[in-house]
Amino acid sequence: MKTRLADTADNADAAEAGAPAVPRLTVVALRERVYAELGNTLRSGRFAPATTLTIRGLAASLGISTMPVREAVSRLVTEGALEMLPNRSLRVPVVSIAGLDELIDARIAIESHAAFRAAERMTRAQFSAIKTANEIYSRAVDSADVPAAVMANERMHFAIYRAAQSDLVISIIERLWLRSGPYIAAVMNRMQASPEALHDRGAMHHFNVLAALAKGDAEAASAALKADILDAASWYKKQIFDAT
Repeated sequence: MKTRLADTADNADAAEAGAPAVPRLTVVALRERVYAELGNTLRSGRFAPATTLTIRGLAASLGISTMPVREAVSRLVTEGALEMLPNRSLRVPVVSIAGLDELIDARIAIESHAAFRAAERMTRAQFSAIKTANEIYSRAVDSADVPAAVMANERMHFAIYRAAQSDLVISIIERLWLRSGPYIAAVMNRMQASPEALHDRGAMHHFNVLAALAKGDAEAASAALKADILDAASWYKKQIFDAT
């Protein structure tokens, strides 16, 4: 069964087969959509650390040709979201303690800054979007639906970051979250066994962030966002590394 990318891909396949070339914009648009699709998959933690992938396999799963997948994968390798192995297959990076600490430090620096900006600049509509995303997160937590909670958590965070009204900030955060995906995947199964971690940590920090944003308190919003990242990272490290 073809994915939503497949119809666009048919035009690209025709070009590869010797048919009249499609407009360049169509090819570029397909490549960007493939990159976005793979990026979403990585950010959501659907690929566990050390998972091996192939360009052909990814293309088959998306229902498209290998050309746009190869180009999208090349970008992801450059950004550190995937690793190219000597046999030309791909691997989702394995997260080390040092690597995780470095990633968390970078996330805190830019994401707490984004929360600060959001408190100063967000519109009513943007605050409403943040609240709605958190309500979805809360329902997922209450029902112990960890995959849904992970997706809703990302949705809420990026609603905050978009409210910062900075394309540069968003682009940096997106790249950091691409590299965060593997350690999110590493703990999803453990969260299934202990959903109270979502209640005790995520829900509390989200409430604090929302309260600060509602008051327009930029310092408090920044501090609450930092606490959210730090507390989650502490739990992640305990689950991943202390259990090994």
